[in-house]
Amino acid sequence: MKKNIVIGVLIIFFLVQLILNIYLWKTTKMPKIHVLERPLKITSNFGNYSEYAILPEGTVLYDDSDSLNRRVKIYFNLQGLDLKFTEQNPEILKQPSEVSAIRSTDLPRILKTLPLTNKDIYLIIKHDEDISDNVREILFRKYKLKPEDFEK
Repeated sequence: MKKNIVIGVLIIFFLVQLILNIYLWKTTKMPKIHVLERPLKITSNFGNYSEYAILPEGTVLYDDSDSLNRRVKIYFNLQGLDLKFTEQNPEILKQPSEVSAIRSTDLPRILKTLPLTNKDIYLIIKHDEDISDNVREILFRKYKLKPEDFEK
């Protein structure tokens, strides 16, 4: 008799735990992501040595938007770094950098300060919505780029 009661209690406990796990699994939201198809320009007003930096193609962006702001998170694995993290002052709001598309017209200025690979230049020209296909072809020739070299 006691065995049956213990087994019954264990089965009920197992079923409750199973239902709770299924409920939590279904209500947990998976973050939305976007994998960059082209490099983006990062600008910041926090004393950087440069006016901007480049976020490379292939970087995974995780949606962190709220009702007022469109934001993303980027995760990095730290290698050989021992950063000292401190508690954030609750009175200080998030201080995000700005990320924007790089236009073909920005390329000469950017190339003077930042090294870009031929693939970066190709992707910037390819995804620039502000230019026509004719101008795109002219820019490919100007930077000595063959689209077939990058579309594999």
